[in-house]
Amino acid sequence: MDFWRDKVVLVTGASRGIGRALTDELAHFGARLVLTARGENELELTASRISAIGAECVFMTADVQDEAAVQQVVRYGVERLGRLDVLINNAGVGLRGQVDTLEPALLMEALAVNVIGPLNFIRAATPLFKEQRTGLIINIASLGAIQAAPNIGGYAATKAALAKLGEALHLELEENGIRVCTAYPGSARTEFRNHALGTAYRGHEPRLSRIAPELVAKQILQQAAQGKREIYVTRKDRCFAYLARIAPRFADFLVGRAFRQTKGI
Repeated sequence: MDFWRDKVVLVTGASRGIGRALTDELAHFGARLVLTARGENELELTASRISAIGAECVFMTADVQDEAAVQQVVRYGVERLGRLDVLINNAGVGLRGQVDTLEPALLMEALAVNVIGPLNFIRAATPLFKEQRTGLIINIASLGAIQAAPNIGGYAATKAALAKLGEALHLELEENGIRVCTAYPGSARTEFRNHALGTAYRGHEPRLSRIAPELVAKQILQQAAQGKREIYVTRKDRCFAYLARIAPRFADFLVGRAFRQTKGI
């Protein structure tokens, strides 16, 4: 995909799941990569694999909640690769629990990662994009930001907040030649649920969808290159999001039925 060739792309949460799939796809498309995540060993392995493919790649560990560390990652990437063209805010954390029993401290932790983290990177990258008069910001939200489900109210709230930040940011930066898009993937086949905050997921718990991270990465990069503002991975996801917006009661019924059918399993 020519759009990505020689683009300098910063990917957060690059060492696992969708982030790792994104780095693999970008490497094959000829992008130059700045990778960041919290875990040094996993990040180093990801960077080594990308370099073996032949892609130019630099990496630095950082906690997205740490604004100073975020600024350092962006500076390091620009120093090493000369510029920054694209920011992909992928790092995130799950949160499971019924709303009436959800611990505020856990919700604050999820907000810090899923909302403040992307905001820190946006604040660090936007001045560069404004100076260049071009840039692309991709925020990875969730289908749950459009249609919530039992046990993910807190998580869905954080991703809905990220989506709304992106909508406003699009309006604010459009005149500067900077594009902002939001991806709404369903539940991908990754270890994401294993690392979620709150109560543990049950093995048979329903998902709004279940897709391979490689498919998520392919669709995000393809649709972002096409200029899409809202990105859905499958046609089913797009239809479900449309249904949730025009017929919310029916969407609630479908989700509620799916969860009722699994009770007692």
